[in-house]
Amino acid sequence: MEEPVLTGIPLLLSNVGNVVTAAFGWVAKVGEAIVGNPVLLLFAVGVPLCGLGVGMFKRLLSTRG
Repeated sequence: MEEPVLTGIPLLLSNVGNVVTAAFGWVAKVGEAIVGNPVLLLFAVGVPLCGLGVGMFKRLLSTRG
């Protein structure tokens, strides 16, 4: 007996699930690369945190006066 052919919405949902699964795999690979390389970790974590601190300090100074 033949397998039923997926058509319409079930096929679309299956394809979307495959894309989401692949995207999570890509994010995991990028995360592993960032954690494994100290320079990338510095630019991915350290620089945004410094920018956040400078922005908060500027906002604190602007509310003072």
